[in-house]
Order: sequence, then structure tokens, then C-alpha cells
Amino acid sequence: MFGSKSEILDLGRRQRYLTPAQKLAIAERDGGCARCGAPPGFTSVHHIRWWAAHGGRTDLGNGVLLCTECHHVIHDDGWSVEIRDTGTRATAWFTPPASADPTRTPQRGLSAHLDLAA
Repeated sequence: MFGSKSEILDLGRRQRYLTPAQKLAIAERDGGCARCGAPPGFTSVHHIRWWAAHGGRTDLGNGVLLCTECHHVIHDDGWSVEIRDTGTRATAWFTPPASADPTRTPQRGLSAHLDLAA
């Protein structure tokens, strides 16, 4: 996958840190913190499958925008994240730990984008 200037947007395991082009693409997809909807300026990109601990890839499908508070909730409280669908239909879903929800029912993340599809 390539950005507007033919930048590679899926880097795999070649490098750990996301590029500015990847961050821009993820910000366009998520519209802000994918969990609480905070504006993009208050967020950073989080590897869904962690780089060091779980061999996560530096790809668009493995990145999600999170504000500092939501980032800590994900890391410290045992939530899991997945991106469902691709492209403009891609949406982050958050699954709580069993201690917060015994059924572990996934919750669709919020987005700063308005859903204008009819």
C-alpha cells in the first residue's frame, strides 16, 4: 500500500516507528482517538499487536490512534483492539478484559469523523 507520494504504508518488521505518512493515513481513518474521540493532536499511534513483546508489524492495520489516557487503559487494564474492515470502512473495536465485562463483548470505538453514509 502506498501514500500520496508513493511512500510505503505497510512496513512489516523493517522498522519499529511509524512514518509521518502512516500516521496521517491512520489519523484519516480514525479521525482522532479511536476509543474516546479526542482530536488527533491529542493522540499518538499505538501498535495493536505490540512491536517488542508480540512481534507486531508497522502496518496500517496494526496501528490505532489513542490519546494518552486510552493508551494507558489498553496497556494497563488488559483491553484488546482490532481493526475491522479495510480502507474507509475500517473501524477500531475494543474488547474489555473479563474483569470489566465477563462476556468480553467488543465495543465499537468512537470516531471524530461524522458517519454520513446513508
